[in-house]
Amino acid sequence: MPRFKKGLVKKFKLKLERRAFFYLIKKLFINRVTKILLVGFLAVFFLLTLIFYLLYPKVQKNINYGVNFSDKYATDLGMDWKDSYIEILDGLQVKNIRLVAYWDDIEKENNAYDFSNIRWQVEEAQKRDVNVILAMGRKVLRYPECHAPEWWNNMESGTDKDLELYQYLADFTNEMKGYSAIKTWQVENEPFFPFGECQKTSLEVLKKEVNVVREIDSRPILIQDSGEGGLWFPSYQAGDYLGISMYRRIWYNFWNILFGKFIYFKYPLSFWSYKIKAGLVGIPYEKVIVTELQAEPWGPLISSELSKEEKDKTMSEHLFIDTVNYAQKAGFKDLYFWGAEWWLFEKKVNNNPFFWDTARAVMAN
Repeated sequence: MPRFKKGLVKKFKLKLERRAFFYLIKKLFINRVTKILLVGFLAVFFLLTLIFYLLYPKVQKNINYGVNFSDKYATDLGMDWKDSYIEILDGLQVKNIRLVAYWDDIEKENNAYDFSNIRWQVEEAQKRDVNVILAMGRKVLRYPECHAPEWWNNMESGTDKDLELYQYLADFTNEMKGYSAIKTWQVENEPFFPFGECQKTSLEVLKKEVNVVREIDSRPILIQDSGEGGLWFPSYQAGDYLGISMYRRIWYNFWNILFGKFIYFKYPLSFWSYKIKAGLVGIPYEKVIVTELQAEPWGPLISSELSKEEKDKTMSEHLFIDTVNYAQKAGFKDLYFWGAEWWLFEKKVNNNPFFWDTARAVMAN
């Protein structure tokens, strides 16, 4: 066959194949099921885009900055906790602070109370017109998270343990309700999140704890949940405000699912994910307080014993600035730094005032 005839045949075949292809595509899109799937996909895409647009956070003006303080942690760092507390209040010019009442210190023996430590902290805050979130319960700030007294842990009856817990909360609230500096009560800390050496708390018990406090005082109640792994809504539903953590880089074994191996891990969450999650689960963003903004290292030892290399893996000077920017962009009005005791330790012991000075400058704005 002549070459030009072969070329014509080839072109003709290509033309037929092209027509067949477009015919099949046309048939595919005419198919009713395909149309439904395509419309459904476009509708979901449009809805998600709209939600993202409506809930996308904006940096708040005049952010309410605060810090957390734990007398136990300051002591563990080798510092005098009272001196540290005063230096944090005055040196950082703190306007908002989250304090913690440790049940195992307050009621070392059943029905024998010593409120002196927490009273002193609240009184010093009140002298300076500092607003206080006061955390109480059996699971509160700092590892091992649950700080119940030994006599309570040794009780066999779960019902009796619950009654003792309710009685402690009632006595504590009655003791502290006279302080105007306390703006918010926090009942328990991440009660449903499986972190720390703790027994599981039920929603029923938590609601009863909250009711005990409500019957005594009318100030709002905050329940904290994990910002990264919590469900949020059950905690928010039990109180008036939701507190969340905001951690970027951690050292953890993830409940032994990695065969007990601890790893450094960065949460793959964008700054906008927190506010969008709040909207999707039905929590107004003005009811969400970032009560734990990571601002100290997390490693295999207490922060004061970590090498600089280990500290820098989760909280270097660069990461500190990056975390502050990240939190600001997340769009929440209230941000409480986690790690002020460590900033003071770095300044006084390691002659490194960077974290202290930078945090003070941020909170002054």
